[in-house]
Amino acid sequence: DDEEWLIAQPISAEGLLYTMDAETEVAAFNALTGNEIWRRELAPEDAEEGYIGGGLAFESGRIFVTTGYSQLICLDAKSGKDIWRRKVDNPFRTAPTIRSNRIYAVTLKNKLYAIDGSNGQTLWTHSGVEETANIIGGANPAVDAGVVVVTYSSGEVFALKVENGKELWSDSLAGGRKTSSTTTLNTIRGRPIIDRGLVFVISNSGQFAAINLRTGKRIWERNIGSIESPWIAGNFIFILTNNSELVAVSRQKGEIYWVTYLSKWEDQDDKTGRIMWTGPILASDRLIVTNSIGEALSISPYSGRVLGKVEMPDGVTIGPIIANGSVFFLSDDADLVAYR
Repeated sequence: DDEEWLIAQPISAEGLLYTMDAETEVAAFNALTGNEIWRRELAPEDAEEGYIGGGLAFESGRIFVTTGYSQLICLDAKSGKDIWRRKVDNPFRTAPTIRSNRIYAVTLKNKLYAIDGSNGQTLWTHSGVEETANIIGGANPAVDAGVVVVTYSSGEVFALKVENGKELWSDSLAGGRKTSSTTTLNTIRGRPIIDRGLVFVISNSGQFAAINLRTGKRIWERNIGSIESPWIAGNFIFILTNNSELVAVSRQKGEIYWVTYLSKWEDQDDKTGRIMWTGPILASDRLIVTNSIGEALSISPYSGRVLGKVEMPDGVTIGPIIANGSVFFLSDDADLVAYR
């Protein structure tokens, strides 16, 4: 509703689908049938309403939950029972990232915690510049080849050693071209992507860059703004921009292959009722994007041509996921929908 927002993307692991709703209730479902396996309320008993933030991650039979109540909770994935809990000094902004039993999670004050997955103890921390105004949500860190790449709402990007948090390099995607009041926010909400030695990161304020993972050198950059995560497939990068465009970009040089313009307004004549888009994901040779008025489009990744449209039960502003031959959507009125 207007006070409690859904922001946590579902996750899928070992035949189960996990969700977190607007009241920090986590549930597990059979991914094939949709039957509920277990459900847990994780908000503290004395919790106030209106906390926003957090998400889910899975590793080795455990679900790791970050919450807007400054808690990191480890649950048994099969039963939902607590394994351990940890409270920090600030609400979590994003879903956690887990790799090799190390959890990486970012708070509202742009502080990254690296935490031992066995017991919840802090291994090290790292801080960026704190911002007073932000877009809801954020980007969870990316981890590969002994490096964790973290982005903050300030537009900062850091590459850190996973062992101790030592900075390898830093960059900033703040200060791109400004086309509206919202693009003055430097937030990086789309996840950074590490792919074949390069880091791809995009900011709300209009900068998209490919950066060498080891050296921090920019390979190329483009004036494209987005709050969605890029999707990389082969030599293609697919981006849903802040201007309601789906763009295909070359991975090597950032050259644009094609642009598909999506509906921007519910009433095109009066320019009212802004439509919000989310995605894309690539499934069975088609890109899938969804919007806030309850539509899911399938689009050719080769030409950008719209191939079809499906009506959702409500608007969808959380990115869909794909697993085991199905695409899962979590609608804004908290309906979970699966398509084969």
